[in-house]
Amino acid sequence: MEQEISCPICQAKKINFFCEKNGFKLYNCFACQLIFVWPIPANLDDIYQASYFKGGLDDGKANKFGYVDYEEDKKAMRETFIAYFNKILKFARGRKIFDVGAATGYFLDLAKQAGWQTSGIEISEYAAEIARGKGHQIFLGSLENLEIKEKYDVVTMWDVLEHLGDPKKYLKSVHDILNQGGILAINTINKSSCWARLWGKNWHAILPPEHLFYYSAKSLKILLEASGFEILEQLKIGKRFTLSYIFKVLANSYNFKILNKLADFFGKGLWRRISLPVNLRDNIFIIAKKI
Repeated sequence: MEQEISCPICQAKKINFFCEKNGFKLYNCFACQLIFVWPIPANLDDIYQASYFKGGLDDGKANKFGYVDYEEDKKAMRETFIAYFNKILKFARGRKIFDVGAATGYFLDLAKQAGWQTSGIEISEYAAEIARGKGHQIFLGSLENLEIKEKYDVVTMWDVLEHLGDPKKYLKSVHDILNQGGILAINTINKSSCWARLWGKNWHAILPPEHLFYYSAKSLKILLEASGFEILEQLKIGKRFTLSYIFKVLANSYNFKILNKLADFFGKGLWRRISLPVNLRDNIFIIAKKI
C-alpha cells in the first residue's frame, strides 16, 4: 500500500500531485499552499561540493546545480545584501550575527566591515574554509546535529530554507541559538507569487533535489509561528544578477546545453562585470522575532 502523504508544515491530508522533475515527485498542499518534494532524498550534502560554488562542473561535465563562480556572482548582490542588513538594523538589539548557509562568507564580510561579530554554518567544507580564511567563525555540518552553546542576536538564512530536508527541526535549532527577542531574517522563494503561478511546473525555481520546499506566505507564517517566532516585517526585495548567473539558473532548470555554454561565456572577461536588476517578486523576505 502506498504511504499516505501529509503536509510537512501544516499536517493537512488534502494533498495532490504537482509534477515530477529530475526524477523527484512534488506535491501541493491545498491548506497552506506549500509545494514539497516527497520523499525527501538522502545524502543532500553531496550536492554542495566544490563544483557547486566554483565552475558548476563535475568531472568535466556541466553540473545541474550551483554557480559558475559564487564569489563573483555574489558581488552583483551587494546592494541586495546591504538592503537586507539595513532591515536587520531596525530590529537587532546586539551585534552578534550567525549566518546559516554562510557559503564563502560574502554576507558576513559586510557584517564584519560594520563591526559585527560574525559566525555561521556551512555544509560545504570547500566554502567553509574560504569563509574561515576571511576571519569568520564557521561551523561545518548541519545545525540540528551540532551543539552550539553560544547565543546570537541575529540569525540569517539567505535562500536556505528551500534547501532544508526538515525545516521544522532546523528552525527549532535556530530558535535555540538565538537570544530571547533575537531576530531571524529569511529570504526564500515565493510559490504564491504571480510569476510562480504563471509558470506553474515550469517555474525556473522548481529544481529538486536542490530545492525541496516551495513556500507560500501562508505556509511560512504557519512554520515560523510553530517554531516560536513572530513575524515583524514581510516584503519583497529585488536582486541583481550577473549574466553568467542568469544563464546558469536557466541551464539548471531547463537542461539546454546552449544555456550552460552561455553561462560559461558570460562568466569570462568583461562580460563577467555585467549584471541586471531582477525583481520577479517570486522571493519573499521576512524579519521575525524569537518569542
